[in-house]
Amino acid sequence: MQENEQSKINMESEIKMSPIQSQNEPPRVTEGRKGFNIKLDKNKIIVGIAILAILVVGVLVLTGSSVPSFLTGIGSSKTVAEKAIKYLNENVLQPGQVATLGDVSEVSGVIKFQVKLDGNSYDSYVTRDGKLFFPQAYQIVSSESTGNGQNTGGGVSFDITDKDHVRGDVSAPITLVEFSDFECPFCEKHVPTLERILLEYKDQVRLVYKHFPLTNIHPNAQKAAEASECASEQGKFWEYHDLLFKNQKGGLSLEEFKNWAVQLGLNASQFNNCLDSSKYKSKVDADAAEGSSKGVTGTPATFVNGELIEGAVPYEQFKQKIDSLLQ
Repeated sequence: MQENEQSKINMESEIKMSPIQSQNEPPRVTEGRKGFNIKLDKNKIIVGIAILAILVVGVLVLTGSSVPSFLTGIGSSKTVAEKAIKYLNENVLQPGQVATLGDVSEVSGVIKFQVKLDGNSYDSYVTRDGKLFFPQAYQIVSSESTGNGQNTGGGVSFDITDKDHVRGDVSAPITLVEFSDFECPFCEKHVPTLERILLEYKDQVRLVYKHFPLTNIHPNAQKAAEASECASEQGKFWEYHDLLFKNQKGGLSLEEFKNWAVQLGLNASQFNNCLDSSKYKSKVDADAAEGSSKGVTGTPATFVNGELIEGAVPYEQFKQKIDSLLQ
């Protein structure tokens, strides 16, 4: 399954492309930056379908029409959550995807439960009477998709300058432009694939990193991006980039951003002032705007010489594309 991210629902995607990805987050695949992270195209179904289903349910409830069977009846918290899981499996997810139930609790009269899907856990909510269901965005892919990412074709161009973050031979014939989110789990999974490409293709490929924080589902993504720019100011962008992804699972926060700067030997006072003043917010926003203008809707989104491949797809898919371009 494709990973990409924009995982919140505004009808917008984090597949194996945090995504409006957000949330191809199952990367958190791609979708409107303010919605979900899954890209809406003929080969993918926006994670937003889940939200659409909920909105339809709301209309049905208000109009007195029939509603999905799982939304009727009252039971224990676990029973209601189990019915929600059943509804997801039968009406939302694609063939081959199976959601299971994790922890269940009650918060302010609302049932909170974990949906376990494709190795990830998502917090979702349902009212005690079972009539309103608020799922987080889940990565769903149409049955036609192999789950290995989607090459959208339609090449676009990028003006790469010395202000961009470039890894590899700057004169390499193949350019990978990655739009990513430091808090997107699928972006973190994508890192080893990119590292392998750079290792095996050496002077033939260069990687350009651009920011695309999915702020609607990743509260620390914007500041993480700004922190990386503050590290870049002191010549340590890639070192800080690697540290952010390495520590992603442990949680991101302002305090940790500053601690990691010290760990890298950066001037703490300079870094902290830079981060606290949001010095590079406009640069991060400019990257995100550029991504949106190029068709990016979730993360990770990687352009291979201008052709977009969405999601944390396997190395082999990139290899096939790169080899064809080198011939």
